[in-house]
Amino acid sequence: MSAERDQLICNARECFKKIEDTAWITCCSHIFCAQHGKEIKLRQATSPGCPACGSRFRNESDLVERKLNHSLQFRALLLCGYSPELVMEIANNAITFWNFQKHQVCSNLERKVEYYRETIATLKRKLTQEKGEAEGKILRLEQQLEQTKSRMAELNEAAASLTRDRRGELSRKDRCEKKHRTDDFLF
Repeated sequence: MSAERDQLICNARECFKKIEDTAWITCCSHIFCAQHGKEIKLRQATSPGCPACGSRFRNESDLVERKLNHSLQFRALLLCGYSPELVMEIANNAITFWNFQKHQVCSNLERKVEYYRETIATLKRKLTQEKGEAEGKILRLEQQLEQTKSRMAELNEAAASLTRDRRGELSRKDRCEKKHRTDDFLF
């Protein structure tokens, strides 16, 4: 088996950390990392239950700390002296525990996948709404720009007309002044 597949994962919902050295194991087959196990142990007097499933702890052995990095020889020595039937029962319980833990990992992953799907769907809806709002704003701004361009063209035309009119007035005024000047000489 690969080392990755042999890893136990903390069953605390907010953790999901791989357990390396020390594990806290409950009577209901949940396992917690050193940090969460210590927290559970400290809260055991006020909140005597498994945070993963809510099972009540009735005595001290319902939550135990285990070192996981013992040598194979040491682990084998722990079973020495027990009858083969008892060793097989222990092995069966260990296999059941591992199967349960793999199920826990799958359940946690499914919850995370569902959470991310919901998050993505929410973000897509929000993005679609914001895109629609932005497109509407762009359309309004384009309309304002066209109105402003039209108004600017009108103002430019009015300014040009005014300039032409002023030039016309000046030239008429000049003609009148020239006429008055020549008339002044005639008298």
